[in-house]
Amino acid sequence: MKIPTLASRLALCGLIGLCTAAPALAADDAYPSRPIHLVVPFSAGGQFDFLARLMAKSMSKNLGQSIIVENVGGAGGNVGGAKVAASKPDGYTLLEYGGNFAIAKYLTPNLSYDPVADLVPVAAISIAPHVILAGKALPAKTFKDMVAYAKANPGKLSYGSPGVGTSMHLTFEEVRQHFGFQATQIPYRGGSNMLNDLAGGQIGVGIVAVGPALPFIQSGKIRALAVTGKERAPSLPDVPTISELGYKGFDSGSWAGIAVPKGTPQPIVDRINKSVNTALHDPEVLKRFHELSFRPLPGTPAQFRQMIDEEAQRYGPIIQALHLVQK
Repeated sequence: MKIPTLASRLALCGLIGLCTAAPALAADDAYPSRPIHLVVPFSAGGQFDFLARLMAKSMSKNLGQSIIVENVGGAGGNVGGAKVAASKPDGYTLLEYGGNFAIAKYLTPNLSYDPVADLVPVAAISIAPHVILAGKALPAKTFKDMVAYAKANPGKLSYGSPGVGTSMHLTFEEVRQHFGFQATQIPYRGGSNMLNDLAGGQIGVGIVAVGPALPFIQSGKIRALAVTGKERAPSLPDVPTISELGYKGFDSGSWAGIAVPKGTPQPIVDRINKSVNTALHDPEVLKRFHELSFRPLPGTPAQFRQMIDEEAQRYGPIIQALHLVQK
């Protein structure tokens, strides 16, 4: 009996390896072959929900499969995040991933999952600036008036945010510290309740994303004092940026993207990334983005990972300084 040579044995092993890999490659090439679920980790009707449904509509066209948006709220987004992290890594369960996940380990160290290590960043979608607002009860027509009022009346100014540890809360604290005034946060369960109280005079100042605030601003119920993006918001062209007002280079906002469970094959990650970037060039998507001051963020998975890391590095120290860690 002829003993196979080393070369022939290696060739045979290579052939077996190719045969073994063939089903996986074929599965990736066929993706997607059925509907996809996109988990929004917050309740319906908010900014994240709006963005997910807008993107799902466009992405379903270029993927050739429907995308079902599923709202799974709770625990600052972590109920939905944990569900996706525990899902099968096959590209059929996606997570709308925001800044809340980048800082979750600082806020809640004892989570049942790791919101960074257990999820793979696929693509950023957009960023929307926050807007600092004043109600009619506050004798301040401009941002500088608000700062002057707070300094002249220490302990009297309160501001509403959509919740403890949200990007709006941390952004206002960053601004407050830079300009050197006092203000007490009043956390709400979402931005809509805060806006209603601001318009009703229960609080003097608030901070929220531009989109939800627009109807209140346009109706004259509240005043826009400043936006937190690096540029003026298209929907509020007369409102100055925090950078213009003296905090040079300041840029903050609510951003969102797509993530999948760890272990998802790279070809599927790349396919979803391509779908997101294609949607970000869809004229209908861009029109709605412009109307609500969203800025599209096309890019690679690596660029999205860098964005997540930078968010954690920026806000981690603020969370610790404010003693916001939840046991």
